[in-house]
Amino acid sequence: MASQNGDDRAVSIALPGDVADWIDAVADEREERPEDVCRRLVVAVHAATDDEFAPASADDLADLEETLTDDLESRRAEFRDLLEDVRERVIQVKREADAKAPADHAHPEHATVDDLSSVESDLRALERTVESGFDNFESVLDHLVSRTDELEDRSNALARALLDLRDHRNALAERRRRAAEVESLRRSANRLGVRTATCEACDSRVDLGLLADPTCPHCARSFAEVEPKTSFFGSPTLLTGDPPALEGRVERAVDPEPSTALDAVESELDADGTESVDATGDATNDATEGTTRDATRGETGRPTGGDAE
Repeated sequence: MASQNGDDRAVSIALPGDVADWIDAVADEREERPEDVCRRLVVAVHAATDDEFAPASADDLADLEETLTDDLESRRAEFRDLLEDVRERVIQVKREADAKAPADHAHPEHATVDDLSSVESDLRALERTVESGFDNFESVLDHLVSRTDELEDRSNALARALLDLRDHRNALAERRRRAAEVESLRRSANRLGVRTATCEACDSRVDLGLLADPTCPHCARSFAEVEPKTSFFGSPTLLTGDPPALEGRVERAVDPEPSTALDAVESELDADGTESVDATGDATNDATEGTTRDATRGETGRPTGGDAE
C-alpha cells in the first residue's frame, strides 16, 4: 500500500469535541492511547480507499455468501452430531449409575472403623507383650544355654554307655560263636567215640574235653572239624581252617571323643543292628552243618553216652 512505502510522519490536527470524546472512549475501552486509535483509523481509511483493492462484484459476493452458508450448515450438522453423541453418553452413564448399589449400601467384606480400632488395640497389646518379654531375655537365654550344656553332657554319657554296650554285646556274641564251634567239635568227636585227636597243623595231641576255644593250644590254628582215623594204627585228626569272621565286626582301637560319640552310635549301631542275631545264627548253622556232614559220610561211631578216653 502507499502508506507502507513512505516514511512515518507526525501530523497534528484539531478534532471536533464529540469526535475527540469518542476517540477517548474507544482508547479507554481498548486501554490504548488516543494517538494510537487515531493512527489505526487513518490507516484503515487509507486501506479502504486505496486503488489496489477493487470492490468485489455482486456475483463474487453471492458465491462467497453461498460458500459461507454451506460451511455454516456443515458446522451446524457436525455440532448436532456431537451434541447427540454427548447426550447418548450421558444417558448411558446415568443408566449405569442407576444400576449400581444404592448410596446407603455397605461393604461387609471391608474393615469398619470398629474393626480397625480392635486391630490397633491388639497391636498395642502385642507390642507391650514383646517389650515386656525382652525384660527377662538374658535370664531365659542363660537358662537355655545351661540346659543345652546339661543335655549335651547327658547325650555324651548316653553315647558312651551305648558304645560300651555294643562292645559288650560283640564280645558276648564272639564268645557264643566260639563256644558253639567247640560244642560242634565235641559232638563230632562224641559221634566218632574219641576224646583226643591230632592237630593237622602241628601233629600235637589235643584233649577235646579240655578244649575251651576252637583253636589248637599249641599252634593256635583254628579247628574246622574232626576227621576219623584212616588206618588201624592211625588217630583222629583235627582239621584246621580259618572260620569266617563275623559280619559287621568293627574293632574300636580307642574310645571316641564325647563330641563324636553320638555320631559313632548313629553310624555303627545302625550297621551292627543284627550282629548278635547273625553271630548266633552262624554258630547254629555251623553246628547243623557239622551234624549234616557227619551224617552224610555214612560213618558210625561207637556211642559211649559221654566223653571217651
